[in-house]
Amino acid sequence: MQNMILFTDMDGTLLDSKSYSFKNALPALKLIQDRDIPLILCSSKTRAEIVRYRQLLNNRHPFISENGGGIFIPQGYFSVPVEARALDGYSVITLGTPYVDILYHFARLRKRFPVQVRGFADMSNEEVAELTGLPRAEAHLAKQRDFDEPFIFEGAPNEHFLHAIESINLRWTQGRIFHVMGNHDKGRAVNILKSLYEKQYGAVTSIGLGDSLNDLPMLKAVDRAVLVRHADGSCDARIKIPGLQKTRLPGPAGWNETMLQLLVQAPCVNRHAMHAIFHAALAAVDPYNAVLNAVSVEHGQLLVGGAKYDLAAYERIVVIGAGKATARMAQAIEMLFGKKISAGLIVVKAGHTVPLSMIKQVEAAHPVPNEAGIAGTQSILKMANAADEKTLLICLLSGGASALLVAPATGLSLRDKQDTTELLLRGGASINELNAVRKHLSLVKGGRLAQAAYPAQVLTLIVSDVIGDPLDVIASGPTAYDNSTYAGAWAVITKYGLQKKLSSRVADYLQRGIIGQEPETVKENDPCLDKVHNAMIASNRQALTAAEKKAGQMGYHAKMISATLQGEARDAAGFLAQISRAELAVMLLGEQRCLLFGGETTVTVRGTGKGGRNQELALAFALEIEGTRGVSLLSAGTDGGDGPTDAAGAVVDGSTATRARNLGIEPLRHLDQNDSYTFFQQFDTMADAHTHLKTGPTGTNVMDMQIVLLQPDELLVG
Repeated sequence: MQNMILFTDMDGTLLDSKSYSFKNALPALKLIQDRDIPLILCSSKTRAEIVRYRQLLNNRHPFISENGGGIFIPQGYFSVPVEARALDGYSVITLGTPYVDILYHFARLRKRFPVQVRGFADMSNEEVAELTGLPRAEAHLAKQRDFDEPFIFEGAPNEHFLHAIESINLRWTQGRIFHVMGNHDKGRAVNILKSLYEKQYGAVTSIGLGDSLNDLPMLKAVDRAVLVRHADGSCDARIKIPGLQKTRLPGPAGWNETMLQLLVQAPCVNRHAMHAIFHAALAAVDPYNAVLNAVSVEHGQLLVGGAKYDLAAYERIVVIGAGKATARMAQAIEMLFGKKISAGLIVVKAGHTVPLSMIKQVEAAHPVPNEAGIAGTQSILKMANAADEKTLLICLLSGGASALLVAPATGLSLRDKQDTTELLLRGGASINELNAVRKHLSLVKGGRLAQAAYPAQVLTLIVSDVIGDPLDVIASGPTAYDNSTYAGAWAVITKYGLQKKLSSRVADYLQRGIIGQEPETVKENDPCLDKVHNAMIASNRQALTAAEKKAGQMGYHAKMISATLQGEARDAAGFLAQISRAELAVMLLGEQRCLLFGGETTVTVRGTGKGGRNQELALAFALEIEGTRGVSLLSAGTDGGDGPTDAAGAVVDGSTATRARNLGIEPLRHLDQNDSYTFFQQFDTMADAHTHLKTGPTGTNVMDMQIVLLQPDELLVG
């Protein structure tokens, strides 16, 4: 199965129909929790009732109350946008008619028909307890309704009354008792939640378990429907769905037996756990939150790190910047300063814009720069040159800025920089090497933006995408001093044998720089840097720390192995596989470990395929661990992109390579052609799998992450 999500009714399904106990379902519940499979309670119960059971079950997932009237999602649970209102720590999607309106229409119907009907609103806590078998305290919770009214007939159900409910655009359904409600049902709510999970994780397999007619819409909405037998061994004959599976045992015992059977069939890669850990890491380095955590305005003072600025000393606040994470940073700056911002412009990767009010955005190409990047950078340089001592220039920088903030040195063209960047990327140059060359072909990198802004006060907020967080390398250090030289840049060119492949203009320019005929980048003692404060607000290590915490909360023994993973992606895959096998060899049955890595590898392109460093690493890892049970890997770029593709990375396990060969896909051939993207596309299509990780732009960029899960569990099938 693909990513699994579970929707379950409660009364008579997960809970015993008389005792309301879930004791007989504990074995399956434990396994579900161990694998961090979302278990979504979907019930006729009220929000207050379900909240109590979520506490008893240690359930942290969304839930659906009152037959689909409301969807309650813990705030921050999804990283994708959710259109909902905030209430008591939840994001609430309201599908049902307000309870007060339900009672109004229900009262009018009762006046029209001489039928003895009683709803919960007519009953005391004691009467509800007697009717339902609930303890009195729980009966009190059952009366705290939001969207529907449970009711009973004093005698046989009256068909005319039920039809009258439908005639006024209300609905009724029947579980253990009748319910009158608006135009909602469990199925509609299930479909909305499924859509959110698919946006977050990609393809999902949904399973639904219920026992009564009010569960029918839910059972129709899921991929695999399970009908739970009543206490007397019977099934609701009105529920007929193709492929419907019926439990052998009644109530929670049947729920438990069936779920254990389904979980045995589940794959050994727990993608939900991997995705949850990955998204927890992303949340920790969200640029918006990072800015607000690092920067504050109090009593007219701007505080960041150990620096303090009296805002009254500045006549203008100007915001500039570039990078994949810069748009979200700009949102936070607008929240802090609002209309105090005099002007602003940032250059972002195409597709990475967000709504902004004061700060303009230019979309440009990455990783190879284009004309839009040049135009945006020229505007930024004009703003910097116009700044004076009464200007506070806030500069926002993140990964990707080296390609987005582009101003070719005098005599060079955009094509010169594009071709040079492409040659270095295809040659396998590291980010440090790439930037050493780019800084010496630029009017803005290597401290030259700070030079242009002098004597303005410059505050630079940085989201790091470089190992070790060196200020001179991140975004090619436009507001930091630079230790590299023209000679060092030429050494990079020589290392990758590009001397004769460079344009003559680039080669001549670098040679002139070596002999002092072109100005060097800004060095440590330059006075312009006295007016600059660079503040690091988010990094890869910060993301790994959050991932480690999340994995621990999910029951994994988590270890951060390295935040400096680099070198060839294939070599890194071998290193990860070696560590994984060594760890697995000493683990006990049922033990769970999570190994975390961060950094940025490279790919020396020798083939003609399509891919990226994370997809290549994942494919190489799949080959390294082929046939090994209980090992899985997620490798992804934190920005949501991997090379020139729409994927962030990929997820593999010890069965991936073998399954691919059985489908006629040769993984080694794709690896040799640097064609990992095509491999995962074909594999997912033919195997009905979801190995490709496609998050879309995440709004942040702190290099790459690798998450390895080790689970030597006899219930896991490789």
